[in-house]
Amino acid sequence: MAGERPGMWSRQGPYLLDWASFGELVADIAAWVREDDFRPDAVLAVARGGLTPAGFLTCALDVPVQHTIRVRRTADDTRYAAKQAPVVDVGAPLALGPGNRVLVVDDIVGTGSTADVVLAHLAGAGVARADVRFASVVRNHRSGYVPDYCPAVIDDWIVFPWETDRESTADCRPFPATLRTGRR
Repeated sequence: MAGERPGMWSRQGPYLLDWASFGELVADIAAWVREDDFRPDAVLAVARGGLTPAGFLTCALDVPVQHTIRVRRTADDTRYAAKQAPVVDVGAPLALGPGNRVLVVDDIVGTGSTADVVLAHLAGAGVARADVRFASVVRNHRSGYVPDYCPAVIDDWIVFPWETDRESTADCRPFPATLRTGRR
C-alpha cells in the first residue's frame, strides 16, 4: 500500500472522537497558532476531513479567507482502506501566491504523503515554505511527517464526530485524554 508503514494500526478497535474532545483539540491548535504569532491570510482545508476543523480555525483565528483543496488517498471510505498515491484536485486554481501566509488544515496525518503534495502544490503557486504551517487534529504514531500543530497521536483508526452517521461505532473505543500531546 502506497506510503503505509508496518504497525500503523494496532487494530484493537477504532477510537471514537466525540464533539467535545474534537473541540478541545482544535482549540489547542488555535492557541498554539496564536502563541507562535502566526497570522495566516488564508486557511486551506484539505477536503473532506479538514473542512470541519478548518472552519473552526478560520473563525477562531479571525482569518478572512478559507480555500479548499481535495486530496484523495484511500480507495474508499471503509476502515483500513487501501492507500493509493495522493492526487490533488483543486477544481480552479487557488488564489494563493507569493507573500500569502497559509494555515493548511487536515483531520489526520497518516503517512504524510498528503501533506507533501499539498505543500508542493503551494510551492508551485509561489507560496514560500516559511509562510505555510500545517495543522492536523491527529496524526498516526508511525507518520513520517509531523505537522507544525497536532494535539493528538493515535495508533489505530479513528472515527471523527461527523462520520458517525455513516459508520458504525459499536466497536469503537472512547478517545482517551492520554492521546493528547503537549505542545505539538
